Amino acid sequence: MKRTAIICLCFAIAGTPIQPAMAASKAVIVSSAFQKLLIASGDSLDSLDQKYETDIDKLDAELASAKQAASAQYDQEILAATNLYGPQLAEANKKMQDAKGAFEASNKVKVGPGGGFFGGSNLANYLDCLIDPKTLRKLKRYCSENLKIPVVGTGTYDGNEWPDWNVGDITTIQLFNADEKLVQEGIGLGYILPLNQIAFDTNRIAYKTQSNQVVALTLQQGNARKNALGRQDKVIEEADNVRASTLKDLTDTYEQLKTDLESSQLAAETALLAAKRASKDSTNFDKAFAVAYKFEYNRQMLNQIADDAWTGEWTFRTIDSIIKVSRLANSGDAISTRYSMKNATAFNSMVGSAFTNQPDFRAALKVLTALYKKTTKTTLQI
Repeated sequence: MKRTAIICLCFAIAGTPIQPAMAASKAVIVSSAFQKLLIASGDSLDSLDQKYETDIDKLDAELASAKQAASAQYDQEILAATNLYGPQLAEANKKMQDAKGAFEASNKVKVGPGGGFFGGSNLANYLDCLIDPKTLRKLKRYCSENLKIPVVGTGTYDGNEWPDWNVGDITTIQLFNADEKLVQEGIGLGYILPLNQIAFDTNRIAYKTQSNQVVALTLQQGNARKNALGRQDKVIEEADNVRASTLKDLTDTYEQLKTDLESSQLAAETALLAAKRASKDSTNFDKAFAVAYKFEYNRQMLNQIADDAWTGEWTFRTIDSIIKVSRLANSGDAISTRYSMKNATAFNSMVGSAFTNQPDFRAALKVLTALYKKTTKTTLQI
């Protein structure tokens, strides 16, 4: 199937009615057929390039469309998550702030009996500092330092160090301290006594509940957004992979067809030159054409090897060194300038089947002989 398109192209070209041999020489008929093949191959190459570019443009458009669809789906999922969790978060935040305000209106506590300094604990560090409204000085030795209240000076109170808390002292506890384990234990032991126990606990617990709800809803919304982004990335990645795979298949097919058409072009060009050289031996044109075609192919291949850096790829027994290749290439060029069938035959014998046994030559030969037979009703022997 590799060469089917090329062979069909040759048959289509040769299908045009030709003039009988009496009206034109075989050289003219053969040249005309291969000239048509040359033109058709060039046109096919142009069409192939255009189709390849069109196919790539289509792939790009499909990829852009897939990415656009993925983006639209992502936006839709984000909006759905916002509509779902936004009102719940707003409500939970409001309830949390309401609970905070209610707690701050009921967070007064009184120091209860506990013996000495709260039974030797550091519970006092959670009580709000008592401040003298006139001097803005702290009135107790130990208290919470978290309040953003200006405290002026340090040192003594009435000539003495700041006193400890006493039973019956009244102060407040901030919400961020009220739920501390030591505070709750102190309330349980009677070291501190909320003035309104029911409101103190109700509002504290309500705030904690709503705070946890805000955290949970925020996490759920975050996961929804993260999952939406993950799905979008997956769709885009799959679209990229599909494009890359399809592009590889397109490129492989394109390069193979292009190679075949370029081989057809080269075969047509070589055949035109062979027909011109063979016209010198019109009485034996078929054989002369075969010799000339084989000669030109061998010469081109030798020049290709001689001009390229030696890689050791060409290891045929008939061409066993680069020196021999160079000599043969120079000999072929010399014969080409003053071509004769005799010298070309001798040159072909020296080269042997090094190139003509290779798959590329055999594939091109099928195209050549098929068109030649279709054109001249003669089977070409090469």
